[in-house]
Parts: sequence; structure tokens; C-alpha cells
Amino acid sequence: MVVRRRKKYRKKLGERTYHGNTKNRRGKGVKGGKGWSGRWGQKQIKAILEIRKEKGFTPVRRREVIAINVADLDDLALSGILPKEGKKYVFDARSFGVDKVLGRGYITVPVIVKNATVTQRAAMKIVEAGGEVEGFGAEAND
Repeated sequence: MVVRRRKKYRKKLGERTYHGNTKNRRGKGVKGGKGWSGRWGQKQIKAILEIRKEKGFTPVRRREVIAINVADLDDLALSGILPKEGKKYVFDARSFGVDKVLGRGYITVPVIVKNATVTQRAAMKIVEAGGEVEGFGAEAND
């Protein structure tokens, strides 16, 4: 036998507080404005996620500078990856796809650095280890 029940909405028809406040049923008062109004207030997250950047531009020719540290040069030389000329190892930056040599870490073997921009600190460490800097030379400001 089927149980006959009153629907919930029929039961609540006479009450004023069903579905919240009576004010919430009228007009657009609870919404917080129309469209983008309130985007720096109550709709801020929506604005951050959806708004497009209007200012600035992206340069077409911008390229990321690929750098390597002096400590990495030392590792490359000691692992046998760098070729040797006499007693010195040769690091050709173009063949490794590197643009710049930075001065972080220590170097213990003499390395000749070619075709790379070298910072002053890196150049100092390379020369102290018995190596040379060829190509673009050392940067003026570090």
C-alpha cells in the first residue's frame, strides 16, 4: 500500500520564514548588485579569477637567460663531461646552451670559459683556480 504524504512545500506554505527571510524573495536585493558591481567588495574572488589584464604588453623577443654556477662547472669538469686542452678543461657555453656564468660555490680545477657572460665574482674564482675567461668577458656590475 502506498503511503500518502503531504509535500513539504504544501506544509510550509503559510509560514513566513520558509527559505529564509521574506525580504530575500523580492527583487534583486540579496544578490549584491547586477553584473560586475561589487567586484572589489563581495565579488572580489570572482573578479580576481575572471578579470583580464588590461595594462602592459609582452615583448615578442624576450628570452630567458640560462645561467650556470661555478660549482656546476667544477662538477662537469670532475665528472669528465668537459673536454680537456692540456691541463685545463674547456667550457663552451654555446654548446651547452648556457648564456651566463654565476659565482655561487667553489671551483677547484682550471677551466677556460668561452662564449658566456661571466659575473665579476665568477671570473675572480675561475682565475684563482688557474682558468681563463674568453668571449664576452666579465660583467661590470655584479
